[in-house]
Amino acid sequence: MTSTRVELHMDFEASGTSPLPSGCLYTHPSTLVSTVMFRSFFAPLNRRIIFFITAMSAIAICIVVLVSASCIILTRDSRSTRPLEDCARSLAVSLPRPFTIETARSTIHNVGNAKPWPFVEYIAIARSDSTLLEASGSFTFNMDELLTKRKVKSASGIIVSQPIIEGGEIKAYILIGSNSQFFGKGITMYLLLSSIAGTGGILASFFIARKLYKKMLQPLYDLTAAAKEIGVSKDYTLRVPYASNDELGDLVSQFNAMLDQIEKRDKLLTSHKKMLEQAVKLRTAELAKKNSQLVLEVAERREAEMIRCEVERINQHDLKSLLNLVIGYPELLLSKGNLTAQQENYIKKIEMAGYRILDMINNNLDIFKMEQGIYKLRATSVELVHLLFEIQDDITSMLTRLDVTLRITFNNYPVSTSNTFFVAGEYRLLQTLFSNLIVNAVEASNPNDIVTVAIQTDDQTITVHNNTLVPEKIQEKFFNKYATYGKEDGTGLGTYSAKLIANAHKAHISMTSTKPSGTLITVEFSEQLSLADNSSLEPAVEQMFI
Repeated sequence: MTSTRVELHMDFEASGTSPLPSGCLYTHPSTLVSTVMFRSFFAPLNRRIIFFITAMSAIAICIVVLVSASCIILTRDSRSTRPLEDCARSLAVSLPRPFTIETARSTIHNVGNAKPWPFVEYIAIARSDSTLLEASGSFTFNMDELLTKRKVKSASGIIVSQPIIEGGEIKAYILIGSNSQFFGKGITMYLLLSSIAGTGGILASFFIARKLYKKMLQPLYDLTAAAKEIGVSKDYTLRVPYASNDELGDLVSQFNAMLDQIEKRDKLLTSHKKMLEQAVKLRTAELAKKNSQLVLEVAERREAEMIRCEVERINQHDLKSLLNLVIGYPELLLSKGNLTAQQENYIKKIEMAGYRILDMINNNLDIFKMEQGIYKLRATSVELVHLLFEIQDDITSMLTRLDVTLRITFNNYPVSTSNTFFVAGEYRLLQTLFSNLIVNAVEASNPNDIVTVAIQTDDQTITVHNNTLVPEKIQEKFFNKYATYGKEDGTGLGTYSAKLIANAHKAHISMTSTKPSGTLITVEFSEQLSLADNSSLEPAVEQMFI
C-alpha cells in the first residue's frame, strides 16, 4: 500500500521544508500555515472556546459589578447617614462648656460660614422643645419627628440630630443635613467606571482567548487532519507526531495506538479475505455442481409424479368401468323382485357401497382439479343434519371399537331428525369434508372421550371438538398436504382435502388447540340456503337418504 507521507506537526513560525520521520503526514509549510489559520479562525470549536472564555469573563465581571452596586444601593441610606452623624457628633463635642445659647449660636454660625464638610448643606441648633435657635442653609423637615427618630429622610435629603447633654440633661440638638444627590452622584460614577472596566476586561479576555486557542488546539488540528487523510487514503500506517504529558498528549497517543491495532487487523482481514475468496470459489463450484444434480432430480421426480398421476387417473377410470357392474346388478336384481326383505336390504347395502366407492374415485379426481384451481362447484341444496347422521352410522363400528362417543348438537341442544340445516354445495364433497374431520377427531381421542359436533345456525358454523391436543410440531401446518404425526397408517391428506373442499364451497375452516380446552375445528359457511330451497334437492341426493 503506497500513499503520500504528510507531517501534521504545524509550526506557525517555521518556513521551508525539513526531513520528516517515516509514517508522518506532510504538506507544503506555506500552504499548510495559511490553510490552518484560515480554518482555525472559522472552525466551530474555536468559536466555542473563544465564546466560552469571553462569556465566562463577562459573567464574572457582571456578577461582581451587580453585587457591588446592589450592596451600595441597599446600604446607601446607612452610608449617607453615617458621615452626617459623625459630623454632628464632632460638632456637639467641640462646643465649649458650660453650654450657653450664645456660644452655641456663634459656633454654628462660624461653622456654617466655613463649610468644613463639602457634603453638608444645612447646620442648625435647636432647643429640646423644637425651637430653632440658629441655622445655616435651608432644609425642609419635620422637627418633632427628627428629634424623636434622630434621623429623617425627606424630599430635601437626609438630616440627623445629635443631642447636647450636660449634667444628664439635654440642653439642645445639633442638626446637620445633606442633599441625597451628592451620594447618588458617587454611585453613578461607580457604576460608570465599573462598566468601563468590565467592557475592557471582556475585550481583553476575548483577545487573550484568541491567542491561546491556537496553541491549545494544535494537537486537535493534527488529529482532525490525520483522520481525514486516513479516511480518504485508507492508509493506517500514518501517525500523529505529538508527545506531551497532558490530556491532549494522552489522546494523541491513544489515537496512534488505535491506528496500530487497526493496521494489524487490516493486514489480518486482507489475508482472511483472500482465503475467503478462494473458499467461496470452491464452494461456488460445489454448489453449482449440486444445483445441476438437483435440477436433474427435480425433473426426474416431476416426470415420475406426472406418470404416477396419469396411472392413477387410468386406474380410476378402469375402476369406474368395473363399478358399473357392482352398481348395475343390484339395480337389476331389485327390479326382478321375488326377494325377501333381508335380501333386498343386503342388495341395497351392496349398491350403496358401490356408490361410495364411486364417490371416492370422483373425490380423488375433484381434489386434483381443486389443487390445479380448475374445479367448478356444482352447488345444490345440501341438508347437513342427515349428512352427519349418515357419517355417524358409517363409523359406528369404529366408535364401538375405540370406546368413543359421538355427540351431535343443534343450537346447543341435542339434535333430532326434525332439525334441518341447509347449505349450498355438493353433497358428496361435504360428506367427505365432515367425514375426514370427524374420523380424525375420533381416532385422536382416548377411551371414554366424547367427540362433539355442534351445529350453530345463527353464525352458520359447524364445529368438531375433541379433548386431545394437536402436537405442537404440526399445529402451524395442520391443513398442509402430508402433515401427520403419530399415526402409522396416516397419509396427512384428510385435513388437506377438507381445506380444499371448504375453499371450493367458499367456507372458512380453522383449528385451535390448547391443553385446557382441547382441539376445536370450525367450518363457517358464507352462504346458507333457506328452507324454501328444499325443492332444489337432486334425486340422486335424495336417494342417499334411503
